[in-house]
Amino acid sequence: METMIDAAPAPVSWSEVVPGPFDESRIREATARAREHVGGRADLAFVFVSCDLQNSLRDLLELVQIHAHCPRIVGCSAGGLIGIGCEDEGASGFTLLLLRMPGAEFSLMELRDAADMRRVRQWNENCNGWIVLGNPVHLGEDWMTEWNAAAGATSTYGGLASGSSRGEELFIFTDAGVSDATAIAVGFRGSVKLTGIVSQGCRPIGEPLTITRAENNLIHQLACKNAYEQLQSTYQSLTDTQREKAQGNILVGLAMSEYVEDFHTGDFLVRSIIGGDPNNGIIAVGAIPRVGQTLQFQLRDREAAHADLRNMLRQKRAALDAPPFASLLFSCAGRGKNLFGKPHHDAALIQTIFGDIPLAGLLCNGEIGTVGGKAHMHGFTASAAFFVAS
Repeated sequence: METMIDAAPAPVSWSEVVPGPFDESRIREATARAREHVGGRADLAFVFVSCDLQNSLRDLLELVQIHAHCPRIVGCSAGGLIGIGCEDEGASGFTLLLLRMPGAEFSLMELRDAADMRRVRQWNENCNGWIVLGNPVHLGEDWMTEWNAAAGATSTYGGLASGSSRGEELFIFTDAGVSDATAIAVGFRGSVKLTGIVSQGCRPIGEPLTITRAENNLIHQLACKNAYEQLQSTYQSLTDTQREKAQGNILVGLAMSEYVEDFHTGDFLVRSIIGGDPNNGIIAVGAIPRVGQTLQFQLRDREAAHADLRNMLRQKRAALDAPPFASLLFSCAGRGKNLFGKPHHDAALIQTIFGDIPLAGLLCNGEIGTVGGKAHMHGFTASAAFFVAS
């Protein structure tokens, strides 16, 4: 369904984390605050909820519609709630981002089949960006290929529902309730555009190597040498301290462009090493590499993840003509305290660099973000979308 928004001076937003079990009075108070801050009727709300609120979801959505004066809502289940400067891992409750976007137009689509992808292709003309929320039970790399065929190079950010190890307990939803779609996409046109970053949290190690023999996801040779031995050689080139950190944390980076003289962090699509065969010299990776593509091994650790996100956020802030008026953060559930040893890292870094712009999000089962002109599904990343008045 497409929604036209009446023209008015400037977009405004409000975000808030509302912790705890379902409580009508607290929800009413929070949504009323949001309505007052945006100055009346809102256009769209993003809501991310803990799985224990699913049975109360319809009541929650109705309260948001009534007291925030917001008819359109989209969201998903969340294993952690993100707000301004905070990441409440495993918390019960919900987080809300309320948007009033004068002069903008948006389309909220539930995507189930090829016909829905045709609608995406049609809407994508003059589209300023997409937010995609997916059900991890159904959404995989094949779906991302279909998405890219429909959305092209238009910036896309989002994440996969989380909050439970049981697939049947994960859900995505609109203001009509839980959706059986594979994904829900929101496209924006007019006076609002989306920009963002995908921080993959790695730094290159060793030397860039050309893939000289590969089959499906199996790499046989790198620079005409045994791929497994090349991996071992890269590992041995590390310092003792780096080797200790590298256990289980070496990945592959596939160059997004060959027209780069010196490869750096951000020039690669990072994927996992899912197996190796020392007898045959093969490594298996979580992608389909191609012969002639440049590969460089990557090391993931907290220092690299912090530096990568900090640098990408600084570059994004410097590139913007105006500060964002709202943001969404889709951060991997494997980050947070698991990676950084303390909570709130990604959200706090956004707050440090961008200030107290309204922000909501979740700790995801997988993150979606545009790298190298295509949207990809990522892991262990922070995918952040920024709403900017255009």
